[in-house]
Amino acid sequence: MGSDPAALAPLAARIEAHYRAVAAGPMADVPLCNPRLAVRLVRLVDWAGVRVGVLVMPWAINLILLPGRDPWPAAASLSKRRWRFPSGDYDFVFGEDVGFGPYQVCSLFSPALEFDSMAAACETAGAALLALLQPPIAADAAAPDDASPSRRRWLFGRHAA
Repeated sequence: MGSDPAALAPLAARIEAHYRAVAAGPMADVPLCNPRLAVRLVRLVDWAGVRVGVLVMPWAINLILLPGRDPWPAAASLSKRRWRFPSGDYDFVFGEDVGFGPYQVCSLFSPALEFDSMAAACETAGAALLALLQPPIAADAAAPDDASPSRRRWLFGRHAA
């Protein structure tokens, strides 16, 4: 999971600029926005021929995939593709932006109202990316306190069998 952050900085800045404009425009007064959150691309790394990161926005926290060394085949906006990561399979939705090109997103938190601070949202986003790129924890090593599934248990590989 190596990348030169300086090399990816211009791309990250374009992505953040786009979503800041969305936050200030169409999403400005939407009730599902968390006023404690802002737009930040927490991490963007090269992985298996693509670039993957976690985008925090007032209305959601999403995994974001971007083309890496190989171009993607054309896909209709909002079509889906399943990606296999070390931690499991995840469904992503295609999109395209004039500022940074084709991308795919997978929602982690939507809405993101449970976060009390930007720092907490960014810490969670960073942990989610690390968890995504590692095999899940063995079921016997992380016994849940109860049998009910939750997003956090699923995301961090602690789901009930």
